Amino acid sequence: MRVLFAVSPWPGHYFPMVPLGWALQAAGHEVRVLCNESDVDPVARAGMTPVPRLASLDLLRGARLINLLTALRGGWPYPEPPLHPDTAEPVDFATFDFAAWHEKLRPEMLANATRSTDAAVAFAREWRPQLVVHDMESLEGPLVAKMTGAPDVLQLWGPFGTADDYGEAPDGHAPVDTSAAFERYGLGEMGFHHIDHVLDPCPPQLRPSYEAAAVPSRYIPYNGPGSVPGDIPPCGGKPRVCVVWGRSATRTFGPVVNKMSQVVQAANAAGAEVLLLSSPADAAAAGPLPDGVIVRSDVPLSLVLPECAAVAHYGGGGVSMTSLVAGVPQLALPCGYDQPVMAGRFSAAGAGLDIPNHAAEVDGLKAAFGRLLEESSFTESARELAAAAASLPAPSDVVGKLEALARD
Repeated sequence: MRVLFAVSPWPGHYFPMVPLGWALQAAGHEVRVLCNESDVDPVARAGMTPVPRLASLDLLRGARLINLLTALRGGWPYPEPPLHPDTAEPVDFATFDFAAWHEKLRPEMLANATRSTDAAVAFAREWRPQLVVHDMESLEGPLVAKMTGAPDVLQLWGPFGTADDYGEAPDGHAPVDTSAAFERYGLGEMGFHHIDHVLDPCPPQLRPSYEAAAVPSRYIPYNGPGSVPGDIPPCGGKPRVCVVWGRSATRTFGPVVNKMSQVVQAANAAGAEVLLLSSPADAAAAGPLPDGVIVRSDVPLSLVLPECAAVAHYGGGGVSMTSLVAGVPQLALPCGYDQPVMAGRFSAAGAGLDIPNHAAEVDGLKAAFGRLLEESSFTESARELAAAAASLPAPSDVVGKLEALARD
């Protein structure tokens, strides 16, 4: 069976697909990953074959654009202005002409989108996939599935589905068909109604909203390649809190969302020792850290969480789901987009707490850590969720279901 993965240019969106790719390849199927040039290295390092034909919109640039629109509509919650989509510097609204900038950008976006969608269709016609799997931000995945007649399978990255909504995208969060590719190829309008099946990694307590047929599939953490960290000391007499700060939040929202210093201070004040996983740049920007804080970068989260009593992060799908599998209570500081929805679902399930990033301060964080570390219900709920997640079919078991879809 020829299986085409189509991915958006953000590794955190397609890393949840990697274990399925391994399972398909181990079962003897051919897997190709349709991607941007920027994703060749992470895809290849994950053990799959990249096909760099796409020229999709840089999602970091797109995320900054959403923040800019949010600010222009009066919904930006931070005192500092959002970052300019191109320069990543704070926007000066006194001199920035959004309409003129956007009008200048449109020809580039149209040219890239046309080139990307046409290249995707050309490759699909040549390779003739029998199944297409894609993430939620991929436009080319649904396009080539409909063009070739292959089943369209969406892989979710966490408890956020196609029928869920977030305030920053009042027009919906389906990928924007900038070049009207669906119309050009006679497929009507782009939308999530094209999706046939959803690979859902969530246990029932976290189930997101979507309309396509569900294919339950166990979440297997893949955070990129890495070795067992031999230089992290064992836990001492205090409970260990893992503070995780991914690489995208600061680059998307700006330094204002870097709350590592406050989180570390609060965890220490609550009587915990801290393991901080962060890029060196973000750790340095947090300022001086208390003595005893263990700082590491490029460590696979799944290897260190089992030793931790709680984890704090900004609400991304990868860290949320990896924490779910580890059965660790979570404190989320969501910045925006899908993050508040996912964090809210973990909190509603009793496995964590969430505080909006813009409202996070030391006293409130300390109180939250106190609850997570002292109230056993959070750990019990987190472990119940982990057990429910572990009961879902493994990727190797899902392969047979996908084979059947391709035969129908």
